[in-house]
Amino acid sequence: MNMRSIALLTCASALALVLPACGASVPSSNTPGGSGTQWRLNAGGAAHANAYQGLQYYPKTIAINAGDTVTWTFASLEPHTVTFLGAGQATPPPATDPSAPRPAGGSSYNGSTYTSSGFIAGGFSYSLTFTKPGTYAYYCLIHQPEMQGVIVVNPAGTAYPFNEDSYSRQATTQVQSDLASAAASLAQFPYAPGGTHIAAGIAPGLASAPPAPVTVNRFIVDTNVDDSTITVPAGSTVTWTNQANNSPHTITFPIAGQPLPALPGDPFTPPIGGSTYDGSQVTNSGVIAPGQNYSLTFTKAGTYVYYCLFHDQEGMQGTIVVQ
Repeated sequence: MNMRSIALLTCASALALVLPACGASVPSSNTPGGSGTQWRLNAGGAAHANAYQGLQYYPKTIAINAGDTVTWTFASLEPHTVTFLGAGQATPPPATDPSAPRPAGGSSYNGSTYTSSGFIAGGFSYSLTFTKPGTYAYYCLIHQPEMQGVIVVNPAGTAYPFNEDSYSRQATTQVQSDLASAAASLAQFPYAPGGTHIAAGIAPGLASAPPAPVTVNRFIVDTNVDDSTITVPAGSTVTWTNQANNSPHTITFPIAGQPLPALPGDPFTPPIGGSTYDGSQVTNSGVIAPGQNYSLTFTKAGTYVYYCLFHDQEGMQGTIVVQ
């Protein structure tokens, strides 16, 4: 099961918490707010057919009043969570925790109870009403530590510093800047264009940099994000390096000419196959963390399509033509 499937299954089990982002009232800037105002935010952003991913909440920080509701929309195919910690909880659980994909808590939050949307993607939304003043950090369990936000909850009736239109403009500026940064990271491609060394994802600063708030979910063979095919003679060895500093990937070949099969543990399926590939069996790298390599020798002529199990629904696939 890929991450997109996980997200949609989780959404289906949590319809009581997942609501459309519509019908929000719009407070005026610097005027007293009552109770029950609704606010819209975005969890992540994407461009170029989901190749470029912004791994932030947009905007990252907002100030609301007690009794107000925030709705996050998950517009891209990259899953995220909106996760608030409970009292005494210092850090969020990892994405591999069995509870991480599932929603937790209720439809309101006062800082005392662990509350999470679970994995969501693909246009679904999640709403939460804040009942107690405080400053609340929240997290995406999948994209730690780079994806964090803050909700400042003031007492009911406090003047709003910004209205929703102002926050929307902030969000647009932030996401456009982030996605441009993702696109610009292609210029850092560190290998010979069209050669036998491929970047399995890329992010600003490459694998050795701190986790960036943006990433490119593609197999990169040169500085053009739409290029994903190389041609090699039989007997060649191709190496993939995860040059994203913020996301795992896999290199997964189905049997030649067949679709990607369901694999046990997908997307965390352990390595399958050996160090060579002739199209006759499924071959999988296992999880390739930032900076890790995977190599495969192609022994038979053919055209071989491969995928990332984490991001295949986002279009992360490539082709090796063996002559």
